[in-house]
Amino acid sequence: MKVGILGGGQLGRMLWEASCYLGAELSPSPVYHHEANGPAEKAGAHITRGNITDIARLSAFFETVDSYAVENEFLDIKSIEKAWGNTRTQSTPSLVGLRIAQDKLEQKKFFEENGLPTSEYFEILPNDLANSEKLESLHKKWKGFVIKKARMGYDGKGNFVVPPSIIPNFASIKEFCQNAFVAQSRVYVEKFVPFVKEVALVSCQSFAGDFGHYPLVETIQKKGVCFLAVKALNEVKNENRAIEIARLISSKLNLLGSFAVEFFVTQDGELLINEMAPRVHNSGHFSQKAAKASQFDMHLKSYQQKKFDPQDFETAKVFAMINFLGPEGLSKSVERPKNPQIYWYDKEMTSPGRKLGHMITHSETEKDLPQLIEALKVTERQWQESLRKP
Repeated sequence: MKVGILGGGQLGRMLWEASCYLGAELSPSPVYHHEANGPAEKAGAHITRGNITDIARLSAFFETVDSYAVENEFLDIKSIEKAWGNTRTQSTPSLVGLRIAQDKLEQKKFFEENGLPTSEYFEILPNDLANSEKLESLHKKWKGFVIKKARMGYDGKGNFVVPPSIIPNFASIKEFCQNAFVAQSRVYVEKFVPFVKEVALVSCQSFAGDFGHYPLVETIQKKGVCFLAVKALNEVKNENRAIEIARLISSKLNLLGSFAVEFFVTQDGELLINEMAPRVHNSGHFSQKAAKASQFDMHLKSYQQKKFDPQDFETAKVFAMINFLGPEGLSKSVERPKNPQIYWYDKEMTSPGRKLGHMITHSETEKDLPQLIEALKVTERQWQESLRKP
């Protein structure tokens, strides 16, 4: 079986690598990507260069594969539908899931309609910007809020946070909303959540509906971008609840392959859904070293396996993963680190907060987790310091 990959960034690269490792079951995946010298191409993937909206070129690419995977949800779904056609029977990613994932307001509505826990929200319409009283009263009632673009927001981008301690600047809010409207995105405001921690669950569903999952992880952010992901300790109740939620989402949206659901843990210890991603996810990178099978392996296996081997999702007792993020004030080409334990993406350029690589460590002893985390932070700091040297 040959599964084509739409997107040749770091996630496309890791999916391609998994297709090579699973050679007995899968042919190495060709990659469809719009840019030259992307991470997948630098790793050796066969690239078809083209835009998703080039239906003729995308159709020709689809003729060479049995199915396809996506590395991100920000794709032109109508172009994919036209290029794929309606005569094939092979399982493909859920376009319904993609539609909901690429519009956060639709996500909120989906969560609400299905009785899933998420923060209060409402849509901001252009006419609402003429009067600040509604938002002002909400800020007092909710003790802070977050205004979000419905489309194209990721890694903290597209959010305007107004915590309880800040007096809302309505001129800035109006400007944020108007810019979103110009970019043809709806806008909504949701209640500020004074969460204790953020957690995520990466799960996987086969084309036949079988379900598997990795352990719940705790994620720590830097300016909205994941910096650390570690095995969540003392979260059995919330892990079980997260599994229930992921099962329902995958079933309702008919998701195929690995996907992630991100949560806030409230001060009362309860879960609130933040976002979902119907694809392999940064919070699941730990599985490359700390699990029997990685999220990329399982994503591809889901296309042809009716039943998963539960052992594939087993992990080390504790694990941690750190992201190497582009430093503030640095926008240039960055050399590959000398440390061979760092998985480097080989991106052409860095920019502040851009994900450039990651590193994973694990242990069978729970008390080792603080030391694992500190060792990763030391390596990351050393890398940061090396970039400042002349």
